Amino acid sequence: MDIFAKNNNTEYYLFQDWMGHFKKIYSDYKHQVYFFVRKYISGQEDIEDVVQEIFVHLWKHHTQLQKSEHPEAVIFRTAKQEIANFYRKNKMIFNSDPDIIAGLEETEEESDMLWKEENLSKIERLLSELPTQNKEFLLRNKLENVSYIKIAEENNMSKTAVEKRINKALSYIRSNLSLF
Repeated sequence: MDIFAKNNNTEYYLFQDWMGHFKKIYSDYKHQVYFFVRKYISGQEDIEDVVQEIFVHLWKHHTQLQKSEHPEAVIFRTAKQEIANFYRKNKMIFNSDPDIIAGLEETEEESDMLWKEENLSKIERLLSELPTQNKEFLLRNKLENVSYIKIAEENNMSKTAVEKRINKALSYIRSNLSLF
């Protein structure tokens, strides 16, 4: 506590808040993660090691977990990565049991779908914040494949002006998408 008190009380309270949040995530998901890992790894010690690696990874990359509207997707995506790391590290060939592979693919599809939905809603929110013309130009160019020149002609503007507006819109979305 002295380290945080000397630096900044705000940092200490943020750390305490995250610590409480992480404890809740751990208590809510430890059994689910354990049984998920157990489907793919058989040795008790190996299962416990992988589960520990999953929660260490989540601790190290807590900003992703905090930003996510669907922490379960992040947790199980991390679990899949750590299971793959386990097999890679031990140079083992993944069990080719079709039921296990189907279960892993199904879980991967579910978490990917949640991730895509989450990012889509973020992008839609960012698009709504753009100036109308920039948004219109960006959507026409990227979704309808209308060229800069065509957009410029339709709006009595130079191609460069259209290009700058689209690039500004893309830049805004990219820079703010990482903040979520």
